[in-house]
Amino acid sequence: MNFCTYKFHNFHTMIIVFRWKQFLETMFLRKLFLSDKEKVFFLSLSEKRKREFLSIRYVLRYIGIKINIFYNEKRKPFLFLPERKHISFSHSFEKRAIAISSYHIGIDIEKLRKDKKILKIKKKFIRDDESIFIHPNYEEDYLHIIWGIKESLYKLEGGIFYSFLDHYKVSPFSLKKDSCVSCWIIKNTYSKRFSAFYRKIEEHYLVYIIDIDDK
Repeated sequence: MNFCTYKFHNFHTMIIVFRWKQFLETMFLRKLFLSDKEKVFFLSLSEKRKREFLSIRYVLRYIGIKINIFYNEKRKPFLFLPERKHISFSHSFEKRAIAISSYHIGIDIEKLRKDKKILKIKKKFIRDDESIFIHPNYEEDYLHIIWGIKESLYKLEGGIFYSFLDHYKVSPFSLKKDSCVSCWIIKNTYSKRFSAFYRKIEEHYLVYIIDIDDK
């Protein structure tokens, strides 16, 4: 398993990106202790979700965290360490990404796919005021980043606002190796601005958003 780890000390946040190999699943499952409730939950998952479940817990144990993941009233995951930590995770093919932070955080990782699926679904998440700044020569890159930002905002909010057209907005930006992008969660009574960070890792785009105003 290959690790690529990023640490952000100024935001009390650690982000881990790694490649998960399926041969690890059986070996790790034999060592993984699950409560009766967790076993029932695990067995109810699809094969894809089982792989995701195992890979996330494998990495947490790899870095020395041997406790369960809990969920709050908004279905946002967190960990009970010496101090409460928030956690977010994402999967794309063999790549996995985990973020552990003192602040609420949302993370997403997406692969630039050869089947160009992102082009087929862009009407479901690209607003008119976002389409005007997308450079046609780099459309797929822009679409993956915008999707990652909106997916991260969705996780940050706890999955309450599900419309990527109505409830999330991305401000104009230009492609760079590592960049910060302004984005918004749009609620019925008010809107809140966030800063999204992204970077390209091999054939994937990693996006994360940290809400430093809300612990």
